[in-house]
Amino acid sequence: MLRGLLIGIIVAFLAWGGYWAFGSRALERTVGDWIAATPEASAENVRVRGFPNRFDLTLTRPAYESPALGWTAPFAQVFALSYKPHHMIAVFPHDQSLRLNGTDWAISSSDMRASLVTQVSGQPELDRATLVIEALRARGITGEALQADTVRIASRKLDDDPLAHELGIEVLGLRLPPEALALADPAGALPAEVARLHLDAVIRFDRPLDVGGGPSARVRGLEVRAGRAEWGAVTVHAEGALRADAAGLISGEMAVTVTEWERLMEGARAAGVWDAGADPLITGLLSGLAREDGDAATITLPLTADRGTLYLGPFPLGALPTL
Repeated sequence: MLRGLLIGIIVAFLAWGGYWAFGSRALERTVGDWIAATPEASAENVRVRGFPNRFDLTLTRPAYESPALGWTAPFAQVFALSYKPHHMIAVFPHDQSLRLNGTDWAISSSDMRASLVTQVSGQPELDRATLVIEALRARGITGEALQADTVRIASRKLDDDPLAHELGIEVLGLRLPPEALALADPAGALPAEVARLHLDAVIRFDRPLDVGGGPSARVRGLEVRAGRAEWGAVTVHAEGALRADAAGLISGEMAVTVTEWERLMEGARAAGVWDAGADPLITGLLSGLAREDGDAATITLPLTADRGTLYLGPFPLGALPTL
């Protein structure tokens, strides 16, 4: 009986070792083939370790370079349990380089990691994902930095709608660079730190989110259940729904409620958002909306988007980006 048990253990170990060896080689080959087939991507080395319980993928000096996006890092690591390969955890180095539309950023953090879960069978379709960044600092070419104490982003596919994902975003302790702060608050009426940004939304796509290199999904709708910003005495709350047509033009409605809105007015006035001659009309209009709320310090702005143009009531405010 003992001999049979030992033989069973040895056979199971050999079978598991064969599975791990096959899986690790397949993972190295898949990642290497993708890099070779993607001109924008590169890495000095691709290696898988972690026997027997994990697949630990390490990319040495990975890089991605395209006209709109560039990214480089000393390394990147992706971990998965060998018996649950559809659940991956990515760990990033403390220092990275990012280029967005020709502008270079040096990114640093005390901790940056992501979790990604795909469906168990079939296409590698995203089921849920999270990203957590602690002590984020993004320094541009001028040396000024955007900073945040904590950034959390989470997404989860809805059970009753395979093309929709719940999206949650929270940013704590956001500090803008001085030049950006001067644009957002030229009157200096608000503190340098935005205490909290929060978004609870549902985002809809035109196809499932394929993380295996399939066609890119495009956003077709956004339902904002609760959006909130807390900046000194000013709080902004938003809710509503937007949709995009086949051409990517946005339509829909959004209600934005602002507490201590007159402080934002001071900044907009100082920034010259409107001509001085229009100030009495705009101030009177907004004061009337505030009185309708029953609280002079709070105003609710009924915003409407119609085929790519944003309106406040009947007044056009400008063009929205095309999705």
